[in-house]
Amino acid sequence: MLLITNIAGYQFRHINDVEPMHMRIQDICAQTHLKGSIFVSEEGINLSLAGSQKDINFILGNLSTLCGYSDLLLNKSYSERIPFKRLVVKIRKELVPINSTTLKINQAKQSKSYINSEHLKSWLDEDKDFTLLDLRNDFEYELGSFDGAKQLHLRNFRDLINAKERIRKIPNDKPLVTFCTGGIRCEKGAPLINREGITELYQLKGGILDYLKKFGNRHWHGDCFVFDDRVSLDHQLNPSYANLCRGCQRLLTDNDETFCTSCAALT
Repeated sequence: MLLITNIAGYQFRHINDVEPMHMRIQDICAQTHLKGSIFVSEEGINLSLAGSQKDINFILGNLSTLCGYSDLLLNKSYSERIPFKRLVVKIRKELVPINSTTLKINQAKQSKSYINSEHLKSWLDEDKDFTLLDLRNDFEYELGSFDGAKQLHLRNFRDLINAKERIRKIPNDKPLVTFCTGGIRCEKGAPLINREGITELYQLKGGILDYLKKFGNRHWHGDCFVFDDRVSLDHQLNPSYANLCRGCQRLLTDNDETFCTSCAALT
């Protein structure tokens, strides 16, 4: 029986004074038994939490009424146990670190074009001519992705700032749809991609998790990596609890223990 509710979501909304907001959220969390993480920055809020539905409802209600986060873009799934060891509420410089010294991304002022899961599926069903770009890390792409999706060979999302030449090779004469786990990396990546000359650019709203919830493995293969103890979710959003290499995060075979063959050779 799946008793634990897991939520992951974000909202970009400029915060003038981060410290009081951080303390307010800490006080709200202290009234629950939730575990996971909440990151607060001048850009907004990013959270991954697990616990009872009652506690989830409590914190979402208070984030809306007391903190002004009424438009969180959320994904929900379920598990038999809490996939986090503790609760962490931290202040970050960026919700998704990209370390750009040449580009200031004001998310509230960005012109964004979204495509929802229903629209994306219809494009895939009709074999529409467009580019589908996975903005996640290499190991996530290898674990599972959309059929025919391209990638930028990112070891870490911070590498996107140095992927200009690879971005410029993306065809500019047809639509480009970017996607990631829940959408937040696309929010940060879209302005960088747009700056390199991609004009008809869309972000998959709700990310992979929203699509899998609605359409399962139609046009999808493999699992979706998640950043908690569940490790990955299958196309029905069930946890895999798979074993990944401690070095490169790739899926381990039955013969491996803590490192894959390549990483073991380097230790």
